[in-house]
Formats: sequence, structure tokens, C-alpha cells
Amino acid sequence: MRKKENSSFFYGLLFFVLFGTASLIIFSKVIDSPILEKKQQEFSIFIPKEGRLLYEVLDTLGSKGQIKYFQAISILADLRGYDSAKFGHYKLDSTIGVMEFLRKLTFGYEDPLKVRIGGYKSRESYLKGLSNIFPRSIDSLRTYLGNDTSWSRIIPNTYEMYWSSDPKDISNRLRREYDVFWGKHRLDRAEYLGFSPDEIMIIASISQAETKALDELPRVAALYISRLRIGKPLESDPTAVYAYHEMNPGTGIVRRVSRKITRINHPYNTYIIPGLPPSPIATVEPEIIDAVLSAIPKGELYMCADPKRIGYHNFTSSFRQHLINSSKYHRSLNQRGIRR
Repeated sequence: MRKKENSSFFYGLLFFVLFGTASLIIFSKVIDSPILEKKQQEFSIFIPKEGRLLYEVLDTLGSKGQIKYFQAISILADLRGYDSAKFGHYKLDSTIGVMEFLRKLTFGYEDPLKVRIGGYKSRESYLKGLSNIFPRSIDSLRTYLGNDTSWSRIIPNTYEMYWSSDPKDISNRLRREYDVFWGKHRLDRAEYLGFSPDEIMIIASISQAETKALDELPRVAALYISRLRIGKPLESDPTAVYAYHEMNPGTGIVRRVSRKITRINHPYNTYIIPGLPPSPIATVEPEIIDAVLSAIPKGELYMCADPKRIGYHNFTSSFRQHLINSSKYHRSLNQRGIRR
């Protein structure tokens, strides 16, 4: 009887040792292996703000065939006490091992996103673009990023940011880029022209709306600067059109600026208000800002679109000559049937 008991104990112990050894071999293989097959393409997962149970994440990825050994990984996570995945964006590729993957999600070692902020964007378009990237409401983004100060300090670029960033974090990141962009040489040039960086941003946003010809842009900016220096209203068509669209959302492209538009009482309409509007009318690419900083004011105060060179203007310091230029341009509009 005792011999039979010893035999059962021996076989039980042997089974335990073999099972344990096999388990260790399997888990060693799992721990040391990449989370993806080599042939698999990199992909991202996004864990919502409230987080998720880790086994739910593993089950979802495993059921879709996106990761290897998901059941063994689930057991391993339990053994290590990893039970939840933190809010954030995580990239998976074939170089990431199982333990690295588990630690990333458990401790929130997030991977940054590449966020492109472009030029020529309206304030609302810019905010909507951010709300499509970050899990934040447009109203919360507007509080930190849509006020006049923050809106004036955007340098279009491709940024690395964390998906979990709150609006204040995003605002601080953009402000740091703005401060770096406005180094000593640009600050010196702005001071020489007699304006702050924020004022240059506003002038640049109006100038880029006035002309799409980069080689003409410094001359347009110089004209605005000359007007500001003598206290003459800018009388800029882009600001009047901006005001019109603000007061009449959803209206189409304005091809001819009428008196009805230039007489709109609005803080951005420089036909009505003196000086600069409160903030830029759009985001401005760095090369546009630099073109404005290269402006050399020569006293030109008037410009009118040149009917013979589409996209360019005729400039003059004489109001009489401006009336002649304006008459030619409006005649060309009439001939082309452009009434509004």
C-alpha cells in the first residue's frame, strides 16, 4: 500500500515538474517574443479617457488576430498584477516585445502622434481639426486655443503631441514653438518695422489673403505698414470679407467686394476700424511671416488688382492714380459678368 502511495506521489511530482518546466518554456518564449509577426504592419490602439481593463484590450486584439499568444499574455498579465490599460495612444510593431507592450499600456508609456497644423486655416477650421485628432470637445479647445492671444501665436508645422494631452498642454506646446520661432533675428526685424510679433502675425494673415503671389507679398505688407505708420485705415478687402462671413455664416465665395460689405460694422473690418483687427484672420505659414518681415515700406498707400496680371496688383502712392487703376479693374469685372 505504501509502495503504491510512493509511486503515485512520484508520478504526481514528475507531472508537476514536467508541467512546470513546459509552462516556463512556453512563458519564456512568450515573454521574449515580439507582440506581432514580422510581416505585420505597424498599427495603433487608442485607450479612452476612462481607461480599459487589460484583458478586454487583449481579448479584442486577439480575436482580430492582431497579436500572438493573447491567451498566454492574458495569464502573464494576471501573474504580474497588470489589470488595466491607461488612457492614451500606443503604437504596435514587430520590434515591441510582450513585456514592453504590457508595461506600455499598464503604466501609460504613450507614443506621440504627428499633428499637422497648416496655414490658411480659419479659427473654426483649426479648432475642428484639433477636435478630430484629440479626444476633447471643441468647446474645451476653444477656451485655451481659440482666444485671441492663443490664436495669434500659432506657427504651422508638424508637431509631436500625446493623444492624451489636454487643451492647456496643447496650448503650451504651441506657445513654446512660437517662442522658438521668434528668435532674436526675427524679433529685431519686427522691432525695426515698429511692430510686435503678434502684430506681424496679423499683418501676415491679411497680406496672404490679399495676394497668393509670394514675390508680391512683401510689397503688400509694406503698403499696410505705410498706412499704419500714418494712421490711415487699412481698408483691406480680406478683413471686410472676413467680417461679412462672420456675420453671414455659410455664404459662398465673395468675388467682388461691394460697399455693402465694406460698410459692415465689425471689429475685423478695417474699412471701419482704425489700426489692426484683434487677431489674425487665418493661420500663417512661416514663409509668409518671413516675407512680411522682409517688407521695405516706400510710401505706397493704394493697390488694386491688376486685370492684366491675374493674382497681382497695381501699386501707387497717388489717390488719383488709384482711382484710374480701380476704374480699369472694375470695368474688367463688368466685362466678365462678375457682379458679386
